[in-house]
Amino acid sequence: MRKNLLLCIIAFLALSCAGNKANFWRVENGQFISPYNDLPEYYVGTNFWYGPILASDGEGGNYERLCAELDSLHALGIDNLRVLVGGDGPRNVQSRISPTLQEAPGVYNDTLLVGLDRFMVELGKREMSAVLFLNNSWEWSGGYGVYMKWSGEGEDYIPALTGYSFFMKEMAKFAVSPKAQELFFNHVRFIVSRKNSITGKPYSQDPAIFSWQIGNEPRCFSSDPQVQQAFTAWMLKCAELIKSIDPNHMVSSGSEGLMGCENNMELYKAIHSSPNIDYLNAHIWPYNWSWVRENTLVSNFQNAVDKTNEYIDTHLEVAKEFNKPLVIEEFGYPRDGFQFSKSSTTEGRDNYYTKVFGRIVQEKNRAGLLAGMNFWAWGGLASQAEDHIEWRVGDDYCGDPAQEQQGLNSVYLSDVSTVALIRDVNRRIDEASPVYAEVLLENDWMYQTNAALRVAVKNAPKGSKVEFSLYSDKDWKLSEESLALQSQTVPAKDTVTFNFSCEPGFYKAHVNVVLPDGRKFEADNPWKHQNQWTDHQGISLGFSPEAIVSPQDKAEDFDAFWEANLAQLDATDPQYKLTLLKEHSDNNRRTYRVDMNSLDGTCSGVYVEPVKEGKYPVKIHFMGYNSDIWYEDPASNPNEITFILCLREQAQNKTIPAGVQPDWVFRGVESKDSYYYKYAFCDAVRGVDFVLSREKVDKENVFAIGGSQGGAQTLVAASLRPDAFSAIAPDVPFLCDYPDYFKVASWPGNEILPHAQTLGISEEDVLKTLTYFDVKNFVDKITCPVIMAFGLQDPTCPPHTNFAAYNQIRSEKTWVCYPLSGHAVWLEKEWPKLRNEFFEKH
Repeated sequence: MRKNLLLCIIAFLALSCAGNKANFWRVENGQFISPYNDLPEYYVGTNFWYGPILASDGEGGNYERLCAELDSLHALGIDNLRVLVGGDGPRNVQSRISPTLQEAPGVYNDTLLVGLDRFMVELGKREMSAVLFLNNSWEWSGGYGVYMKWSGEGEDYIPALTGYSFFMKEMAKFAVSPKAQELFFNHVRFIVSRKNSITGKPYSQDPAIFSWQIGNEPRCFSSDPQVQQAFTAWMLKCAELIKSIDPNHMVSSGSEGLMGCENNMELYKAIHSSPNIDYLNAHIWPYNWSWVRENTLVSNFQNAVDKTNEYIDTHLEVAKEFNKPLVIEEFGYPRDGFQFSKSSTTEGRDNYYTKVFGRIVQEKNRAGLLAGMNFWAWGGLASQAEDHIEWRVGDDYCGDPAQEQQGLNSVYLSDVSTVALIRDVNRRIDEASPVYAEVLLENDWMYQTNAALRVAVKNAPKGSKVEFSLYSDKDWKLSEESLALQSQTVPAKDTVTFNFSCEPGFYKAHVNVVLPDGRKFEADNPWKHQNQWTDHQGISLGFSPEAIVSPQDKAEDFDAFWEANLAQLDATDPQYKLTLLKEHSDNNRRTYRVDMNSLDGTCSGVYVEPVKEGKYPVKIHFMGYNSDIWYEDPASNPNEITFILCLREQAQNKTIPAGVQPDWVFRGVESKDSYYYKYAFCDAVRGVDFVLSREKVDKENVFAIGGSQGGAQTLVAASLRPDAFSAIAPDVPFLCDYPDYFKVASWPGNEILPHAQTLGISEEDVLKTLTYFDVKNFVDKITCPVIMAFGLQDPTCPPHTNFAAYNQIRSEKTWVCYPLSGHAVWLEKEWPKLRNEFFEKH
């Protein structure tokens, strides 16, 4: 009898535990599992930090607006809200929300506590959920500064008065203050163990809580390893404390990611490797991080998109390492023209949101680890004050907290175009296909004559087939084939193989899964989830690229033309002028700005030279089209000289206003004597001449690197000054094989040809002029060893054009393929290492 009773109790407890597991949001195999249907969940949510204040009956309360906002959000498919539990510290402090929840240590505003309870009840009615963050490293809700003041170990500083540098230096003390941390832990204990005053249920039993979050953007604010270690210990201790009180709900950090971890990925990993941290967070702020400027929010949104994708991919690598989901839980984009009014336009924001939202749909289709996004922030029905843009007590709450201009990053219900995008992305997430197919990366998608391309398919219904189409890189359709899935399981999990052969060249493969009802789903490709500038359709693959024939088309006077230009350059007094840049120098190496005369103009550069006497190897860096100047850390490579060349009108010589597209690629194209790159290539040579003029340069060890336009300069400089270099390493070289370039890539032809047309110049005449600047016509003069890298998925400088030049090189040479890379080969971590090894060999 006792044995049977014991078995019954064990069975009951097992069922209870299983039931608890199913009643709360959780992570399984790197995916969020919904408590409502027990299925993987992907979402676009928002930040609605002021929701509990609206739910209260006191100052700031507006229950009618709360319900209207929640109904609007739910109708848009937004069911995940990131919410502040409550502010800390006294009321009516500049740049801080009011009212605050915890006015003194352990002294709470009961009206706001009931507001929090009511808010959770309203979420539950709509099957919505909240990420509840408990702290803040910033001043707008109190946070670190308040706890430091309460502990007697610091002050509650306001950055608007002290400046952010001073503020962050002071806030770094929180990580090493046990007293301040214990006051916060008391707050955690009080809130997490709370019982809802309306339902009578503990918060630990509320399925409307998505996760507890330690804080909003918790930072250690210090590069000191001891402070970072203490900060990590605090984060992990807090996560453990929350789990000990409420084991049912997930815990998250609230981190911005790399930007919030002093650019130390090991710090980010140390926090998120904890088993008590269920998923990863990252925040993205393109304007705050200078990816766009006030006047380029519309014109340069693509740069923000590219940087965003790079940032996401960096954090996805950590997510893969820990097999945990990643949520981009804050990302904001200002209104056009950096305006605040609800009537101002949001074209830049809409363009940015469209691209970023596309990632989450893509991730659901591939069952990826990027599982959620919360844009910043929901302004909804808020009205704006007419006579001020800073928040004041009595103003409506919107997405922008008290220290920011009201309306800048807020999404209002009246922002019709943005709201439509939000509704659409959540619809697309709901409709995203459970069918997943991936073209497997084998052989680096590079073959000799015969290829075997394998496609893995999951979750396809019985009777589905896989379609394969092959195109030339000029988009000519060459063949198509379909294979039925062989798996007899439902749903199917199968792999099919397409065998084919091709002539030397580069091709595009398109793969789709076709369901029995006729619906098609494009197969996923690993390169889509790598770095930026890989937005073309299909996947690129190559066959025997060294056998590609793209003959030189030099004009009869090609050599005479360049000999004359070089003679004129040599006759020009360079008048090298060096200006010491103290802020970029140290006791090991000094950095100088270099200005010099070139062919009918001037160019410049940045030169870094060891202080100590001696002879040193040198690396010349040639820059990409429209790249910004950068400065090498003088403490790095102490026994090396570096020179970064800036072409005329580019980098530090730029004269065009910010946001205006440069015209260099077509400037002067009406004649070989006026074309921009005649002068730019002479600038490259002048840069080499400057380096060779320096006393400390070891002329037996001169190397050059550059990507895109920099790759073209690298090859041309080594052609026009063949005796100068020991070895060179171009990647994705630009300006190669114009006749085919205009057929396999949209740019630069889409700028050059229309411009020529406006001048009444035929395409034939333009191409004739460009033969004088086609890199493939130079490179047979190169005598030094060459290593070239290319991105197989590059739509800007496609591999076909890279090899048009490479195959004309007669010196020792080798190439490196990055099959998942587009135009951004310089982001490949292995490439600098391979370059250096190649240089050391030579």
